[in-house]
Amino acid sequence: QIQNTYLIRLERTKELVEVPTWRIRLFPDRVSAVQGAEEYAPYLNMYAYSERDGLPIRKEADQEARRVYKLAEGQLVKVLARGEKEVQISNFEDFWYLVLTEDGYQGYCFGYYLPVFSTPGDPKAEVEALMARDPMLEALQETTWRPEYFREMVNKGRINLTSFGPQFGFFVDTETKQVRLVTSRRRQSYRYERIENVGANRYVFEGPDIGVGGIRVNMQSRKRIVLTYSWGDQLLSSIYIDFPEEIEEIVTEERERRERLLDTFRSRSRVFGSTAYGNIYLEEGMRFRWENYGRLGEQIFLKRVRGSGDVDFAYYLSDSLAASFDGVITFRFDEYSSDEGTSFLFTFDSAGVRFEYIRPQGIADLEVVRRDSSPLVIYFSFGGS
Repeated sequence: QIQNTYLIRLERTKELVEVPTWRIRLFPDRVSAVQGAEEYAPYLNMYAYSERDGLPIRKEADQEARRVYKLAEGQLVKVLARGEKEVQISNFEDFWYLVLTEDGYQGYCFGYYLPVFSTPGDPKAEVEALMARDPMLEALQETTWRPEYFREMVNKGRINLTSFGPQFGFFVDTETKQVRLVTSRRRQSYRYERIENVGANRYVFEGPDIGVGGIRVNMQSRKRIVLTYSWGDQLLSSIYIDFPEEIEEIVTEERERRERLLDTFRSRSRVFGSTAYGNIYLEEGMRFRWENYGRLGEQIFLKRVRGSGDVDFAYYLSDSLAASFDGVITFRFDEYSSDEGTSFLFTFDSAGVRFEYIRPQGIADLEVVRRDSSPLVIYFSFGGS
């Protein structure tokens, strides 16, 4: 009987071992074989298993590629390689893995529902041990959960510093049995007594501090949750994700971007003057002082101000405005809250800068999308008036 196997003589023991052909990769020469072994070395003891029934293995690392195999829930695969970087499919982000099944099928599997592990021992025993645990509950307790909009902001390259930072998120402290929820609008801590499993991947934090209904978590995956909680007489739901990027670095880069935009003003002048609307002085840091602003106090300022505050460049030009203006500048007076500001489109010329006032209603998702039909335009000369 002809069998699809190779007989291999082991180098150390000289023992003959029969191996199925699908488990062997042939190389044209020794150099290629050594190179292939080096590339495979990081994956020597790496395996994975499917968290759901029907998880597809595809011909190529593409969600539209032909499906070559469907994994059963808990089915073991050998990891042969991993993509260079994470990719996003729908709301999910993970690596593509090149995997091999026990019955010889090879292809690419997206890693979102494919837990990967390393073991020098029996991988089947490891899968049994992993599945006997509650990986979803462990992920819920061990992950620092961040608002889903963190990912959206980073992908768009538009960071709102009033709602992006290490302080924002859903935090679980199993030692003190405390959960904290911090958003740009609310901050609350709760003590819990227990975490109840109330269904498939659904959990409730319960305790006298939390109130009726508890804090409910729907684990859509180990990297994405839907959090439902009460706030006053409201029932609120928010999506949180595992966000591994360095948040402090992203915040620093955004602040540096805004400082560079302020430098485009300072490189021209530190004083800008208008005969009708006074002088704007650019001070150290991101500070400004606006003197003799005249009727602007009643026309466009949000409240009575003394004239000092922070300069900011939080907003962007829409595509339709980018050809006509150089950017958007915001003056946040000390009397304003952190999410308030008086903003202008600006355009430089050789002698000064032209400001065009933008109402808050003209800004959406950090982008100026609409000008006033009869806008207030102010011209400031370099050097003051």
